[in-house]
Amino acid sequence: MEDKKALRSAYIKKRKELHPEELEVLSERIAANFFSLSLGHVRYLHIYYPIPGKQEIDSLFIGERIRRDFKPIKLVLPKSDLRSCTLKHILWEDSTPLAMNAWGITEPLSGEEVSAETLDLIIIPLLACDSEGNRLGYGKGFYDRFLATCRQDALKVGLSYFEPQGEVIPHENHDIPLDLCVTPERIHYFKPPAQRERGNDRSG
Repeated sequence: MEDKKALRSAYIKKRKELHPEELEVLSERIAANFFSLSLGHVRYLHIYYPIPGKQEIDSLFIGERIRRDFKPIKLVLPKSDLRSCTLKHILWEDSTPLAMNAWGITEPLSGEEVSAETLDLIIIPLLACDSEGNRLGYGKGFYDRFLATCRQDALKVGLSYFEPQGEVIPHENHDIPLDLCVTPERIHYFKPPAQRERGNDRSG
């Protein structure tokens, strides 16, 4: 979609305009807001490793605190298949060897594979989202394919430097929206699809 391409370019530019020190402060604020969520039900948490040079939110602030303060929670990292644009999910332990793939993504070299159906919470990298939870990603479709294989009750959490935008992000009926998005300012909760279809306005 042309509109989506233009929107993606605009948010990549907007992100690049943030100063490195500002990126770190915003990442810390996002992590602090994330931990206001109730994590008591979470046993397997899927997290991404930030890509150097893409000014991604530093999710390691979250990962490090999970390891330190939430020991029952197991972290899971994606491992990319660049040919099929699909992901495998590898348990991220202290001993898990990591290396950078051809796209500059740090991921496990090996480790115990975890089924997508076991995941309780998925942290999703994105450029932006709208007020309905529709995501604007990088356009490769990795997470679209991945989320379609997860349990319906798995919590889908976006991290964004920017507050959800009012204009609806172009999406297809099969696209899976976020349940919530954590920004430096707050947590935005989105309506479940069934409520969205009924027009029940309960967004936070």
